[in-house]
Amino acid sequence: MNINTIGIIGGKGKMGRLFEPIFKRYAKKVLLSDMTSNEKIAKESDVLVFTVPIASTIEVIESLLPLIRKDQLLLDFTSIKEKPCEAMLKSSASVIGMHPMFGPSVQTLEGQTVVLCPVRPDEWLDWIVDLLRKEKATVIQTTPEKHDRMMAVVQCLVHFTSLLFSKTMKEEGINPEELFQYASPVYRMQLYIAGRIANQSAELYRDIQFQNPAFEKTLENMTESFETMKSTILKHDGDKFEETFKEIQDFLGPEILDEGQTMTNMFIKLMRSSC
Repeated sequence: MNINTIGIIGGKGKMGRLFEPIFKRYAKKVLLSDMTSNEKIAKESDVLVFTVPIASTIEVIESLLPLIRKDQLLLDFTSIKEKPCEAMLKSSASVIGMHPMFGPSVQTLEGQTVVLCPVRPDEWLDWIVDLLRKEKATVIQTTPEKHDRMMAVVQCLVHFTSLLFSKTMKEEGINPEELFQYASPVYRMQLYIAGRIANQSAELYRDIQFQNPAFEKTLENMTESFETMKSTILKHDGDKFEETFKEIQDFLGPEILDEGQTMTNMFIKLMRSSC
């Protein structure tokens, strides 16, 4: 498939800048927009990519719908998929939801995972899959609904528990630097993860938490699990604790348990060597 122009709405942001040189290998021109040039780029592009803040995505997509042609492909890089895909489907164009599972700090797509939601792909699916595989990315195809359920855990729950961990430490009134002196290697890894998450954009992480429609149910499940574990601990119910521990081991399975031990041992050795 010969592509003349790929336009990136919000392309002057970090993700747009990351994908600009990649897309240039597969199209004659790559156009980057800001809010003043969205309409021009929407009219000129064969492939139109939306990479704007989550809270603005639907509004931006819908503002350009009158300009979208049937022969175009619409992609979005949003961390949620149901609502953006629904908005893009209001057009007559081909639609593929796309979620790069990495941030703009990566140098290449090699070894990175990209999730595709081909809701109305037409002839474009082979093109985007081929592009990503040539860049040595791992491609996963799913539905917008399943994507959002998975992200409710992979992103929302991970971010939530890390922020809750940091907030609890603050409420305990313990200095993080002093706490670090007492920390075991595994606890230090948890502190590093907490520091990494807290070092990101509050706006981005707020939108990931707020905009995913599947996260409400995940929060309810987490609250129920928390209350059950809290009760077990406060009652000193050793049998219940061991039963829960065994249930978790069975759920994760031997492969993840063994790999978790191996990988964290590697990280511990790496931390020792960097000290």
